[in-house]
Amino acid sequence: MPQRADGHALAAAVRLLSIKRLTKARLAEKLTDRGYAPDAIREALEECERRKYLDDRAFATLYVRGALDRKPVGRLVLLRNLVRNGIDEDLAAEILDEADRDEDERIDLALAKLVASRPQDGYGQLGRRLERAGFGAPSIVRALRRRAESRGPLIGADSFEELT
Repeated sequence: MPQRADGHALAAAVRLLSIKRLTKARLAEKLTDRGYAPDAIREALEECERRKYLDDRAFATLYVRGALDRKPVGRLVLLRNLVRNGIDEDLAAEILDEADRDEDERIDLALAKLVASRPQDGYGQLGRRLERAGFGAPSIVRALRRRAESRGPLIGADSFEELT
């Protein structure tokens, strides 16, 4: 595929960013797919960053907030999705560290929803479901302990003590 003229890479980048928020890596990928030269892509990305059209930190922060507003999910799922979207793993971890202050609240909300929708599930099943939602084992154990201490055992379910 012949490479496109360099002057149009910035216009294409701005057009893509006007449609959807993208990470630097995703925008570079899209411009590459459209046949722009590597130097033109680099210059377009630098100019978009200079103009504040492109900001991976803002993308990651908004992504995490949006994901958590829609559904309580754990750190592991969020980290995987951020990295998949082209966010540097260190930056993703930093953003998630800021969001982790609310993890106990998120996991308690997720647990309450699970208990309400699946009252027959025992602590073991609930723990596995929370794990699939991306919560880590220490957070799951703390949430299940809080639930057991405040509300006692689940009706007709296995004992929480079997998990520990």
